[in-house]
This record gives sequence, structure tokens and C-alpha cells, in this order.
Amino acid sequence: MLQQTSKKLARPKRLDVFFHLFKTLKLIGVLLIDRRVSVVRKFFFLVTIAALLFILLFPDAVSEVLLSTALPIVGTVLGVPLDAGFDWAAFALVLVSLLRVFPAEMVAEHYQHIFKAS
Repeated sequence: MLQQTSKKLARPKRLDVFFHLFKTLKLIGVLLIDRRVSVVRKFFFLVTIAALLFILLFPDAVSEVLLSTALPIVGTVLGVPLDAGFDWAAFALVLVSLLRVFPAEMVAEHYQHIFKAS
């Protein structure tokens, strides 16, 4: 046990994960089906990604709902552009950062298997 904790974990490199779409998707898929990862972590990861995708694909729907129902006075007076700043590159970086939701040992194990094998 002592050897395992003192051994440095192979952390995913942002550029590797960012530029290798298929390997990254495979890494995420393997982490999602790994039984050692709790359901809560998987749920949090998937809900966060789904929410970000929804905002990215339907920015007008989000701004209409939020500005017209939740913030009717402030939204119309200030004209807050909620969809400004969301793009695909930011989404990809958030996705890579969300890999920290999963236990580091399991991410390192699967990362080495997928990215270092080829």
C-alpha cells in the first residue's frame, strides 16, 4: 500500500486530451462504465456536460427563459447577453477539467492504458 501511494500518478495532459478527441471520448466512456467510480460522480459529470451542451446549443432559449421569467425587470433594463462567451473551445476545456470529478487513481490507470498504448 505504501508503494502505491508514493508512486506518482500519471495525470492527463491537457493538450493530449484536448487534441485527441477519440481517445478522450474513450477515456470518458471507460470511466463512466468503471464500477469503482461512484454513481454520484458519474451523474455529476453527465449532468454538468449536458447543461453546458444545452447552453452552448440553445443560448437563446436559456436567455429567453432566464431573462423573461426569472429576471424580468433586471434582464430587460440591463439587456444582459447570457450567451456571450460560450464557444466550443471553452466547452472542450471544461470537459477536460471535469475529469477531476473522477478519482485520480482511476483516471491515471485508464489514461495510461488508452493514451500510452498507441
